[in-house]
Amino acid sequence: MKNPYKHVLGALGVTLAVISLSPASAQADPPTNANDALAQLHDASQKQESLGEQYNAALGAYNDRQADVQRATAELATDQAAEKQAKAEEDRYRGDVDRWVSATTEGADLSSMSALLTGQSPSDFLDRAWLLQEVSKFNGDAMDGLTKSLDKASAASKAATQAQTKANDASAKAKQVADGLQQQRDAAVQAQQAAQTAYNRLSGTQKTALKSDKGQPFDTSNIPAGAAGTAVKAALGQVGVPYVYGGNTPGSALDCSSLVQYAYRQAGVTLPRTTYEQVLLGTPVAKGAWIPGDLLFFGTSGNVHHVAMYIGNNQIVHAPDVGQVVKVVPVSGGGSDYYTARRIVGG
Repeated sequence: MKNPYKHVLGALGVTLAVISLSPASAQADPPTNANDALAQLHDASQKQESLGEQYNAALGAYNDRQADVQRATAELATDQAAEKQAKAEEDRYRGDVDRWVSATTEGADLSSMSALLTGQSPSDFLDRAWLLQEVSKFNGDAMDGLTKSLDKASAASKAATQAQTKANDASAKAKQVADGLQQQRDAAVQAQQAAQTAYNRLSGTQKTALKSDKGQPFDTSNIPAGAAGTAVKAALGQVGVPYVYGGNTPGSALDCSSLVQYAYRQAGVTLPRTTYEQVLLGTPVAKGAWIPGDLLFFGTSGNVHHVAMYIGNNQIVHAPDVGQVVKVVPVSGGGSDYYTARRIVGG
């Protein structure tokens, strides 16, 4: 599988550019009419969604890198323990060999002829010869054990060195993601505050209209069987649930990516949390060749900020903007920046 976070670090540059070009203090001019107020809310909501998805993807990448660090550290500890054990084994065999070599060089005659010449009787010779065979076997085992323990210690040392490199690399990658995480979080918070400010400028009538608008009527009779159909029905079951930035609670608070994640979970299919990850799944679908259950993404290759589920009849169900609810709209209602579509199940 492709790296689900390959967009994150690239998007970081985009995020920092957004921060530098749009400081926290910069706010849109107060709207002069109702349409301007709605337009400002939509613009602010889209920026909030975009930066929020980038932050969530970066956070996911950071958590994964931290898990890599933990796994690499555990592997390093295991390899270091194996290296220590192999070294102790080497030292034990080396001591046996050293004692044998020392006895030989200090004049001990361990030959069978010596046993014959020094023996007092045939029985004495046989006893000594047997003992020499055992000593020879012991020494041979010691040499063989030393050779094997040296090989084992060398392999253990190499594994520990590789594990150390792996742990260092994992730590460096975790730090790389962490360095930009706070800035991404700050940008997401600023965007959220701007969206809330835009929403607060709406009139009471406008707010009520947004909350009560569930979009177009829809027909479920043509929804296919199988996992995709189950996901479509689950998503449609959330129509009317409020959009909440970062929301992940079916029945009370959802955002665009959590809606499709929930819907496919009801079909037994696990999806990741963010649009940046979801857009990498499944198989590509040509524009207009969608079938119910396909996921439609909006934005650009480096900034996939919105996802909706196609339900047939040129309609999608999605969790749109701040102040709105999950609703059914035409495909064009997902945004003017359609990017791509992915088929999660089926072919």
